[in-house]
Amino acid sequence: MITRMMTRLQKLDIPRPILILVLGGFIQSIGNSLMWPLNSLFMYNVLGRSLTEAGMLMSVQALITLIGQFVSGFLADRFGPLKIMHLGLIIAILSLGAIGVFPVWEVYAPGLICFGLAIAFIFVPINALIPMLWPKGGRRGFNLLYVFNNAGVAVGTALGGFVANYSFRLVFLLNALTFVIFFIFILAGLPGKECVNTDPDISTIDTVDAININLSPQHFRPTLSHNSSFFLLLPLCVGILMVWAAYIQLTTVLPVIMTELGFSLPQYSILWTLNGIFIVTLQPIINWIVTHWAHSFTRQFYLSSLLIGGAFFILLAELPYYSYMLAMLILTLGEMLIFPAVPAAAAQIAPERKTATYQGIAAGAASGGRVLGPLFGGFVFDYWGSQSTWVLALGFLVIALFAFFLYQRAEHFYKPLPE
Repeated sequence: MITRMMTRLQKLDIPRPILILVLGGFIQSIGNSLMWPLNSLFMYNVLGRSLTEAGMLMSVQALITLIGQFVSGFLADRFGPLKIMHLGLIIAILSLGAIGVFPVWEVYAPGLICFGLAIAFIFVPINALIPMLWPKGGRRGFNLLYVFNNAGVAVGTALGGFVANYSFRLVFLLNALTFVIFFIFILAGLPGKECVNTDPDISTIDTVDAININLSPQHFRPTLSHNSSFFLLLPLCVGILMVWAAYIQLTTVLPVIMTELGFSLPQYSILWTLNGIFIVTLQPIINWIVTHWAHSFTRQFYLSSLLIGGAFFILLAELPYYSYMLAMLILTLGEMLIFPAVPAAAAQIAPERKTATYQGIAAGAASGGRVLGPLFGGFVFDYWGSQSTWVLALGFLVIALFAFFLYQRAEHFYKPLPE
């Protein structure tokens, strides 16, 4: 099945190393999506922790991911993305395996934190590799990775509630197994020099240097702030931070709200299955929007924020189950516009030899939202109730819109290099 899928994708002139990253990411996404929608519920119902404690742990995990993304971006520019990705995969396998074997708070808490670090060391190098391995791909490489990851989400979340009903331990062990498979994909499919030469117009030496060897100090600019593009990156990062602070309420607070309203775990998991299905099937609609109206990154960011805000307004009303499905449809359209666009925008403005560093900063900003979101969302839920959580999320989106307005203004003072 995977071989047939790769054959079909190669007919679209997608470089083979990109296919390896995309299909490996699809497999790990299946395992990871068994776990992440149920983390807060596992802590609340199984481990007996309050939602505030659950939110604090997830915020700590996101903070570690944030720091790890800054560090991994620098290290990937310094030592090569593949080496850093290998390290991240090893950490992920060990931490998830430990939780699966010993599903208790004393192992779960440090294991989840280590897993947050592993995620940083895996996906920042992937985002750095995409423009290196497919320089003519533009946003297509990031969008392909995003679509396949979410196809994995559709599969994983369809199974997650049922697997968790049988055994939460199995959830973590299966997740560890998918990272093992991803690691095998990377080792077999990106074996150093064989993974380069994907574009005849790109120098083999340049690509090998960027991926496999240690870069010497003269390859680096003195400071980030000396690049004019850095001041375009800042409002972009603030905007995605706020969007994620709002979005993360769907995995930290929504499952508890739905169970308190009488909905089952499979009903909650189905929403994320729909999310993955929408991401795969609604691509023609997004392509039409991008081609005919939201052709600039800024327009995509504006429209995305408005769509996600509309979904939260629906959740605020606490209507019957069909309204949650409608909210997920609207929210999915919003996330499809922004989540692949942010790393593509960061890659477009990154100066030479700073690709991974800029990807690390942008990814770190998203993790910053995952730090603030659970912390504030859990606190607001515990003290003021579920409706106040959605008001908080809408407030985050208002700030995001203002940040994207500043990003638009900053574009007048910076002209990005052509793709």
